[in-house]
Amino acid sequence: MPDRSVPDIPGTRCLPDVEAYLKQQVAMILRTRPNHFPGSQPVSFVREHLTNNLLNKDYLVCEKSDGLRCLLFVLVNPETNEEGTFLISRENEFYHIPDFHFPRSKKDFQSSHNGTIVDGELVYSTNPITKVKEIRYLIFDCLSMDMTSVMHKNLWKRLYHAQHEFHAPYLELRRKFPDACANWVFKLDFKNMTQPFKIHKIFSEMKNLTYVSDGLILTCCDTPYISGTDPTLLKWKPAEENTIDFKIGLEFPTFIDEDLPKHDPNREYTNYDVKPKFKLYVWKGGDDPFKNETVEENIKRNGGEYRNTFYNYEAWNDLEVSDEQWERMKNSGESFNGRIGECRQTANGKWELLRFRDDKSNGNHINVVLKILKSIEDSVTKEEIVEMEPQIKARWEERDAMKRKAQQQQQHFVQKAGHSNQPHAQPQHHHQQHQPHKQQPPAHLVPEKRRAEEDHLNNAPYKKADSKPDVQKDVNTRSNDDNDDDEDEFYQSDGFET
Repeated sequence: MPDRSVPDIPGTRCLPDVEAYLKQQVAMILRTRPNHFPGSQPVSFVREHLTNNLLNKDYLVCEKSDGLRCLLFVLVNPETNEEGTFLISRENEFYHIPDFHFPRSKKDFQSSHNGTIVDGELVYSTNPITKVKEIRYLIFDCLSMDMTSVMHKNLWKRLYHAQHEFHAPYLELRRKFPDACANWVFKLDFKNMTQPFKIHKIFSEMKNLTYVSDGLILTCCDTPYISGTDPTLLKWKPAEENTIDFKIGLEFPTFIDEDLPKHDPNREYTNYDVKPKFKLYVWKGGDDPFKNETVEENIKRNGGEYRNTFYNYEAWNDLEVSDEQWERMKNSGESFNGRIGECRQTANGKWELLRFRDDKSNGNHINVVLKILKSIEDSVTKEEIVEMEPQIKARWEERDAMKRKAQQQQQHFVQKAGHSNQPHAQPQHHHQQHQPHKQQPPAHLVPEKRRAEEDHLNNAPYKKADSKPDVQKDVNTRSNDDNDDDEDEFYQSDGFET
């Protein structure tokens, strides 16, 4: 089984007053609620999404990294002019990451992003040369750029902001000043995204990834970025990779010493020397009224014994733990009762633990659990998705042709309207100087550079501004089988050092 460990968020948790200020700044930029994580959440892929979504809407697809989801936020202190970089966890906790610098332009490294938020995932990536495990942040979306929300824009434009305005200047800085950037706690890569009729390539390239991937993420091209659950944002996993986060409870048996009289208070006690029963609890929603209490308060409330709270949770099923697993758990010296565990159902219907998710304060909501189980029951296989590629491509090209025809009609209409609005020539007296009518040039006379910029942001499907990325594609996410029409894919990487 691959190593499914995820990195802890690097940096330092912000002080309460600093965190409150940053939450207000994020809420002001994005127009979201300050006490809620502003990132989007996908829904599990089910069979109806094949026709309702992939055939009828434009999507971009990337592999799903098995890492730690967080937002990256860059903000300049208005009083000190100091640049700060922060990671925002799914629990809406803010962590300060020291020493980073994100220039606003490739040509001016002294400039800085201010109020920019990108979406991504922290993963452990194994250097294929040195075999050293390092942390990488994989970017796949953008929420704001320089104090201005871009959540209302479509995916093409958001990715342009993230790749060309945020990631590309960062890469140029690292390339020109590698020594100055050598001690930064993680590197940034840009997720490889492509059309859904090339999903077979993503599957074939997964074996070359230097981190664990357990599925696909499919993002709609024409919808805005949604804070919270986005019904158009799809998460596909093979049935055996679908997992659920539960709260784990340990039930130790009570030992009765028959040699002691019944009235002796030491006759019955909890036997911590034997393997307990492991129970899975599902979250029903709502806040835990005791989540902020201290250890001392908990002990006092529970009559002199510390107990984990399972408020708003109900028993769901048993967790299968072998004797060997239990021995390893005991020898680790860790506490396990009340922790969130990522679990999956085996072929025989039993639940097994994959890893603990200490980055989460709650397990999956019961409604999410039911949807995941429906996704497992109504699972779509990799082969079925690949088999749909020709139909998906045909429908994509039909929509693209319709969009281009509509754009041509609009341009033709504007040109005609411009001519019809031109004022009729007025009689000119011989002593008056003729004043030619000034009008906007037609589209074909607009300077090439300006038309290229407009086309780059407005036309679909997306084509890169540069024929090739600024850096060499490395083995981090790409295979050697790269000789077909991939110039419309998004991809940039930091590369690996030897």
